[in-house]
Amino acid sequence: MEVVGGIAANHLQKISMIKLLHLADLHIGVENYGRIDPATGMHTRLLDYLSRLDEAIELGLQSGVDLVLIAGDIYKNRSPNPTHQREFARRLHRLRSAGVPVFILTGNHDISASLGRAHSVEIFEALDIDGITVADRLRLHVIQTRSGPLQIIALPWVTRHSLMTREEMRGASFAEIEYELRRRLENFVIGTAAKLDPSIPSVLAFHGSVDGAEMGAERAITLGQDLVMSRSVLGQPSIDYVAMGHIHKHQVIGAQPPLVYPGSIERVDFGERDEPKGCVLVELEPGVARWRFHQLAARPFVSIEYDLRSVSDPLEFVTTLISRHDLRQAVVRVELQATREQAAVLREEQIRAVLEEAGAFVVAAITITVERATRRRYASEAELLEGLTPRRALEIYLRQKHPPLPPERIAALLAAADELIQAG
Repeated sequence: MEVVGGIAANHLQKISMIKLLHLADLHIGVENYGRIDPATGMHTRLLDYLSRLDEAIELGLQSGVDLVLIAGDIYKNRSPNPTHQREFARRLHRLRSAGVPVFILTGNHDISASLGRAHSVEIFEALDIDGITVADRLRLHVIQTRSGPLQIIALPWVTRHSLMTREEMRGASFAEIEYELRRRLENFVIGTAAKLDPSIPSVLAFHGSVDGAEMGAERAITLGQDLVMSRSVLGQPSIDYVAMGHIHKHQVIGAQPPLVYPGSIERVDFGERDEPKGCVLVELEPGVARWRFHQLAARPFVSIEYDLRSVSDPLEFVTTLISRHDLRQAVVRVELQATREQAAVLREEQIRAVLEEAGAFVVAAITITVERATRRRYASEAELLEGLTPRRALEIYLRQKHPPLPPERIAALLAAADELIQAG
């Protein structure tokens, strides 16, 4: 077992209650359902994610936290562009200027599947910045805070290459490799937990899936193969709090110790439209953990769905239907079922105008299903006249496929296309 930042027994700092801000799944760089902000030159969805991160940091500073723990997935992919790196670095600088250390666990969106390639947050480790810890391997860390030391067992997202040699994997089936990976991870957690100092608060930081967790839209954008860990293994009695990341829906899996997913800080797509987004404030003492979820002002996603086939005046009804929803600053989609006669009088531009007048931030889609045939209109007249970008053309193609693709699948394909386009 490797220990970083150990404490000599005769130099132990007096331990008081340690306050921790637990974040995960920042996904800086997700840029679906938005546009370029003329004031900053940045995508409005990037600004959404940064605003949520700023909101969480402000909450942490106002609450007097001793440490910020980010449980993986800093960026949307493994190759963040310089703007994304700059904006995250600015947030780290703010925390360090306030004297708050930061613990960054690597997630599946942060690391490369290729052996030897640097991961997306490795630069912060290479710079050796005081107070910033990058946890990219199985290890026990002892972090010094102003309220005393904190033990953190790091269990980042692992790949088979990080734990097994080529010789060990040669000839082995996928099931055999998965079994061996899980066995090694379980042995590490159990063995390390047994060696924790019970007089010092302890946290297990984990990025991945645990049995019993409710999966969500993260399935559509997951990079890498999920390896599900047992809650009984992660919840060792010597661990006070399990800070998890990877699953976007806030949830608690166990109570003693609490196994907590804070969820992502911002909504990725419509699959998360009903999920509160936020972060978790934790108070730690040896053997005790108290935590509270704090909701952040994530951008609303609203889906308006209705079967119009029994309606006499479809346009008037749709206008009234829209008025019943709070669409202020929301990403909105409309999905309607109609007869052929009704579809003939429903104009996409009229519906879009009503949505925009109601304050919609972005109209993601207007879909009219007519007798099992789907008519989808996404390209504006200006786009048709002036030409489409490759990404826009791909988006229109995906949304017009029959049978329809799930929105989460479309988001994943567009995210992959963004990576290819950015890579040149």
